[in-house]
Amino acid sequence: MLKLKTAVVAFGAAIVLAATAGYGPAAQAGDWPTEKQCKKVAKDGDTIIKGWCTAITRKAGNCLACHQAMVNPWPEGFPVGGNIGPPLVAMATRFPNRDDLRARVWDATATNPNTSMPPFGRHKLISEEDIDNIVDWLLSI
Repeated sequence: MLKLKTAVVAFGAAIVLAATAGYGPAAQAGDWPTEKQCKKVAKDGDTIIKGWCTAITRKAGNCLACHQAMVNPWPEGFPVGGNIGPPLVAMATRFPNRDDLRARVWDATATNPNTSMPPFGRHKLISEEDIDNIVDWLLSI
């Protein structure tokens, strides 16, 4: 069991190193607004920015409470994500079918009844538009 835990930690560290070495999305400093800035930016932003804003907003998706998102550069002074769920990295590779990723956000219990991820769509915790925006953002990282 110790070997498995060590392998998981090493894999996670490799992901973080790859993301911080410039292999993450092609974001520029200031591209990822803070939760406070999202109130202004998200109204006119594209779906990726709207998805980011929903993901980081505590009263909406709050994805970063459980997941680390591999965005580069990481917004200065922004808290790191949680470690309950898997890191949000290489999402387009992990989910080549957009509908599969959307279904996971809509109701993760459909594929894993023991997941701690809330069924955002099924329980109407966020809107269908917010789910689509989160999926667009996830596929961009």
